[in-house]
Amino acid sequence: MVNSKFLINFFVEGACIFCKQWFRFLKKSSILCGMAGLLFASLSAIALEDTPLNFGYYGFSDYTLGSDNRSWQIEGRYRALGKANFKNKRYSPFYYSDASAAFYYFQFLNEENSLIYEVGYDLLGLNWKKNPLFREKYFHYFIGSLGYRSVAIEKWKWVINAGFSVDATHFDLSRSGVGHGMLWGQYQICPGYHFHLGIFGWYGVLNGRATPIFGFDCQFNDQWRLCAVYPGNFSLCYSFLPHCSLEAAYSFFGGPYYRYPRRAREGNIGSRSPIFTLFSNGAEVNVKFQFEPFFYALLGAGWNFGGWILIKNSYNHHGKYYHYQSAPYLQGKVQATF
Repeated sequence: MVNSKFLINFFVEGACIFCKQWFRFLKKSSILCGMAGLLFASLSAIALEDTPLNFGYYGFSDYTLGSDNRSWQIEGRYRALGKANFKNKRYSPFYYSDASAAFYYFQFLNEENSLIYEVGYDLLGLNWKKNPLFREKYFHYFIGSLGYRSVAIEKWKWVINAGFSVDATHFDLSRSGVGHGMLWGQYQICPGYHFHLGIFGWYGVLNGRATPIFGFDCQFNDQWRLCAVYPGNFSLCYSFLPHCSLEAAYSFFGGPYYRYPRRAREGNIGSRSPIFTLFSNGAEVNVKFQFEPFFYALLGAGWNFGGWILIKNSYNHHGKYYHYQSAPYLQGKVQATF
């Protein structure tokens, strides 16, 4: 059971991390903001289509920043990494996969404001036979979130979101629960060009982190679109048919956020409930199919640049990194709105 003291510490410590990281970012961002201003001042006005921007954070649908008025969205995705070897060969080989499914409901309060409800499922697969510290291969998570979207301020779209993930097989928030929150703003500089600004973060499983959001997206014409939003969306998309486009993108995986913590239940001898995080990034090419207003799909392949798994004991101490090498991966995604 979760007691009141745990819940108070959960939210208070999470809020402190948010504030510290945000003010640290503001100190360093004056030069970046000036460069962004010079860049956007040189852009011309071209109309923008409401195509998904492929953000993969909990509680944040690809259509969250869109302008359509459809109430329901269903989405699912899958990604699998081919055989990867560790730099220390005695731990090899390693196979990675992840998948998720989510249902979103948009409750329109009026023409300018809406609530966003999410219920979802997330799967992480680690096929690692020579894992030295735990035996589990599959990790299942239940996801829930509540968001608020507003376009009441001229040229701005704002999204506020708060939610949680928890081990779906052992529903214990105090052991495996991670709370997450987000504040995301998109400002229309001129038709077709947007600036993004915000912050998101998480706290749970004895860890916490907050990260600023900043960047831009722009549609140069009916065929070319560029998106560069730190920390997770960098892509260039070319539309070559009315319903098809080709995308080159940077991607990271290992969780919805960088260093997202997980707790294993089946530890090896001398390793009870270890905490671990993993990270990898890569370059990919995707073919996207979009049939407005109801259906969107993506098929892609990429090459990851290697990554690491960090494993600590159950008290979040004595961490050790296990670095693995590059490998190819495949992925797919479908969405339906109605």
